Amino acid sequence: MAHIDRKSETILYADDTEAQRYAVSRVLRSAGFHVLEASTGHQALAMSARCPDLIVLDVNLPDISGIEVCKRLKAQESTARTPVLQVSATLVSTEARVAGLEGGADAYLTQPIEPKELVATVRALLRVRTSEEQLWESQLQYRSFFEANPLPCCVFDTADLRVLAVNAAAVQHYGYSREEFTAMTLRELSPPEERAAFLEGLHANAPAEHTLRTWTHITKNGQLIDVDVVWAPLELNGNSVRLAIFRDITEKLALQAAQHQEEIRRLLLERALQAQEDERRRIARELHDEAGQLMTTLLIGLRTLSDARRLADAKQQAKGLREIASDAIDELGRLARGLHSSVLDDLGFEAAIRRFIYDFSKTHGIQVDLQMGDVYLAGFNRDEQINLYRIVQEALTNVARHARAHRVHVRFENSPLDLEVTIHDDGRGFSGVVNNSSQHLGIEGMRQRAASLGGALRITSPEEGGTLVRMQIPNRREAHGNGIAI
Repeated sequence: MAHIDRKSETILYADDTEAQRYAVSRVLRSAGFHVLEASTGHQALAMSARCPDLIVLDVNLPDISGIEVCKRLKAQESTARTPVLQVSATLVSTEARVAGLEGGADAYLTQPIEPKELVATVRALLRVRTSEEQLWESQLQYRSFFEANPLPCCVFDTADLRVLAVNAAAVQHYGYSREEFTAMTLRELSPPEERAAFLEGLHANAPAEHTLRTWTHITKNGQLIDVDVVWAPLELNGNSVRLAIFRDITEKLALQAAQHQEEIRRLLLERALQAQEDERRRIARELHDEAGQLMTTLLIGLRTLSDARRLADAKQQAKGLREIASDAIDELGRLARGLHSSVLDDLGFEAAIRRFIYDFSKTHGIQVDLQMGDVYLAGFNRDEQINLYRIVQEALTNVARHARAHRVHVRFENSPLDLEVTIHDDGRGFSGVVNNSSQHLGIEGMRQRAASLGGALRITSPEEGGTLVRMQIPNRREAHGNGIAI
């Protein structure tokens, strides 16, 4: 690197004419430069090992020409960036100047040269050298940072997205060699379905100095990874390029998703335990208030019966007691079905659903229209049918609690591939979107059950009003008679 103090700047001057060499050296020394003198081309090449800040070459040297000396200097790494000033008293034509400059010279002057012009040219070349050295050092620092960065980095052309350079971390992380990378464009790192969005996002953020985006990338072996991408504009050899730094967040996102699912499971368990306690209290209350009162009435009636003096009175009282006993049995049956529908085990899914809907309508005063069509559910095992039953049960319970509805349509319908279940009420509906969150654990439980069946559940509030719960699950196929039942 050139020094700021001009007195320490060294100039190598090669000329075979002693008088000319003396005169030029004297001018340069008077200007404050340290001057090394050479009389031949080979001597100039040898003395260039002393790393002068600038070299002045006479074109006509006795052994090899100054133009050839300049070419050799520019071909050596140690002197490639050293400015060279060609001078000549004989080769003064335009063609000679062009030949000198094309040979690598940074400037070309013809003799006689005015001392002021010589010194000004030398200082101008030294200023250029200083700027170039500073730029070179900054490039070295950038290259060191680029290559040593533990995160995958690449430089790409903003015009065609061609990859210009990558660091060792990118080669290791993505599996492509440097040669393979530089034969690619940046869009090829994205899966085909995301390339349009990638291009849109890239151009949308073009003015930004630093932009952070998250994308999906594909490695050489086909693995999909999630990455944060930070990119910044650069100027490289007069071209507009960008530096991109990639950070693989695949494991981080997977951990966050697992933590979210664990939190959901914890909240669902808490809700289930709370629901159990609430259900115990409800059953205890209803046993006391309904079945308990009926049994008390029955007991009092039996005592009265034992005191009856006439057979006709005893028969009349016995008839009333039978009605009370029947009501008690019905009430106990209703409570038992709330815990688990034995009808599901004894008579099957459709009978259990119809019995539940009958009890629901009677209890809440909401009319429920059930359409089962030709749906065949024998392909679903017992646990799967229980999950279907609980989804419908939870959906109708939500209607009773929140919808303020008068009527609900429950529909089961088969397609060649899916079983679709819809529950649509005429209640007040909702605004916005129902998401998986701790605020809707009942809904989350429904979604978990649908997922366990291999399907999906969606809740919307249609324009015509109310709330629509739609679940689609794959059909189960099994041998049935002489054909295939769905």
